[in-house]
Amino acid sequence: MLSKFSFGTYRTTNKDTSHKEALKHAIDVGIRDIDTSSNYMFGDAELLIADVLKETNKKVKVVSKGGYIQGPTLERVKNGYKVEDLVEYDPNCFHSISPDFLDDQIEKSLQRLGTECIDTYLLHNPEYYLMAELKKSEDIKHHQNIMQERIKKAFGTLEQKVKEGKIKNYGISSNSFAKKSDDKYFLEYKNLIKHAKNIAGEGHHLKVLQLPMNLLETHGEACAKWGYENNLEIHINRPLNAFHPKLGMVRLANYSRCSEYLELLQKSKDLSPELTPIITQLESILTDFRWAGDIDDTLTYKVIPHINKNVTLNTNEEIDILSDFLDCYKAEAKHLLSVKTKYELKKRDINVQESIDKTAIKYLKDNPHITKILIGMRSKEYVDRVLQY
Repeated sequence: MLSKFSFGTYRTTNKDTSHKEALKHAIDVGIRDIDTSSNYMFGDAELLIADVLKETNKKVKVVSKGGYIQGPTLERVKNGYKVEDLVEYDPNCFHSISPDFLDDQIEKSLQRLGTECIDTYLLHNPEYYLMAELKKSEDIKHHQNIMQERIKKAFGTLEQKVKEGKIKNYGISSNSFAKKSDDKYFLEYKNLIKHAKNIAGEGHHLKVLQLPMNLLETHGEACAKWGYENNLEIHINRPLNAFHPKLGMVRLANYSRCSEYLELLQKSKDLSPELTPIITQLESILTDFRWAGDIDDTLTYKVIPHINKNVTLNTNEEIDILSDFLDCYKAEAKHLLSVKTKYELKKRDINVQESIDKTAIKYLKDNPHITKILIGMRSKEYVDRVLQY
């Protein structure tokens, strides 16, 4: 059932050959849908898609999104580029779904993708308005009304873009679709078809809702069911990355433990007096990581640069021992996380028969309301893993 999977391009770039090889491989084996956004790696994900699609004659559908103002776009705004309905969420993240900004972002996405028409264009987390304003004011109804008005205005622009041949259809990607209906950041979806019909009648082009759903986050089922019953496509993101109120981000996957961990731990401590306290500190935080991405980031951006700057190893053998230890450390830390995850699933009476990730994907594949499941596949190996789902 490859038709149910979409290649997610979050954290992919045209500057990494392994990402290009992964996307090309995914298309070669039969995946025909790609999900991206204007802010994924500040546009590099869209450039990656363009590079790969130039080399294939296979028909592939592309979903892109707009709304975030980050990186170079944020610098444009800070340097005087005017954007209406600007949401200044934090110093590094602004947001807008105003007609002028959407017009600008669609044009830039078309240029990066190297196409004249985007298959589906989504408003990307419009609830940033609520998240910013409800920090200042608790008048939830007032701000919810403004949110709906901004969405209506955006729909008018998107219908115009369909007329211009710039996009084929549109929708919304929102994390807030997956919240409880009494959550103050919940984004009401039951008005959306009415908004679209008021603008373009029965022939409107509202076609897609995207939201997170997984084994630990199930509130989005209500939105998925409503969308399905109203002939909308339902695209699911974060199928393997779940937010847990106590654990934070949880990776829904199995990781094998490293059988050589204790041996390599001791060998690494003995390599150098400068290295010993670093290894000891790593040992002390082995069980402190909240999710798998934290482990990779800690080693890649903190530990390894610190070692390169402050520790001298004299032989290739010593370097190999340290490298093996760091790889083993990552495996061991991720294994401990997957043990916690399995325990959490067991508390919810979720039976993991094969692996956590296969159980998580089967849960979504078996849901009749879901049209597409977005999975990040940044390597050919991960594409092959998806083929086993």
